[in-house]
Amino acid sequence: MATRLPSVLIVDDEPLARSRLKALCQRTGLFGNMDLADGGHQALEKIRQLEPDILLLDVDMPDLSGLEVAEYCEGLARIPQIIFTTAHNKYAVQAFRLEVTDYLLKPVKEVQLREAVERAIVNLARTRIDQQPEIAQPLWVQDGTGSLQLIASDIEWVEAERDYMRLYLRGRSYLLHQSMRSLEKQLPDNLFVRVHRSAIVRRDCIAEVRKKGRKKFVILQDGSQLSIGPRYADRVIGTGQAGRLGGSETVTE
Repeated sequence: MATRLPSVLIVDDEPLARSRLKALCQRTGLFGNMDLADGGHQALEKIRQLEPDILLLDVDMPDLSGLEVAEYCEGLARIPQIIFTTAHNKYAVQAFRLEVTDYLLKPVKEVQLREAVERAIVNLARTRIDQQPEIAQPLWVQDGTGSLQLIASDIEWVEAERDYMRLYLRGRSYLLHQSMRSLEKQLPDNLFVRVHRSAIVRRDCIAEVRKKGRKKFVILQDGSQLSIGPRYADRVIGTGQAGRLGGSETVTE
């Protein structure tokens, strides 16, 4: 299975600095999705929306400092790896108290960026291993007459229904009172992939990935068709599972 490249959010109030960092990131070849923010407030919006793996974060910004953005990130369930990029070394002590990955002085050199990003990738991998649940961890659901114990690897796909998750397996489905984010953390990354804000699929249940115009869909082994959310497309297409990226234009809405 191919390893998903980390996503990055580049935050800097100077347009030239943002452009230069983006070009450096592209040259390293270490990133998947890239996005830009022109200040601290926009950074917070995009962090909430995109949940980037890595932040390249300027410190001295007029609306909200990089230090304040980093402090906000400490309260997140999924904390990004933070690499400060700044023209000043006076913030270094404060930065490392926040346990950031690195502190790079501008103008950032490609070799320094590469080393910092490689450290961030190692840290991300360690975090995922630490949070990885046991594959056999059971889930308890109600089957009408009592409680039933399910093993995560038996689940074929999951769909959100308001405050519940509907678990599909072997021609049946069960409701579980749990949030999508919480359930996603319980399901092993090596078995499951989130394809939409409201859907998670077991990787080996994907038969095809199709597209119609700008929209993409997964077709499951049982014939079910699920939309791929734009923010999840790289996860699905880049996972190297048996499903193929189809060129079909006949997929219905």
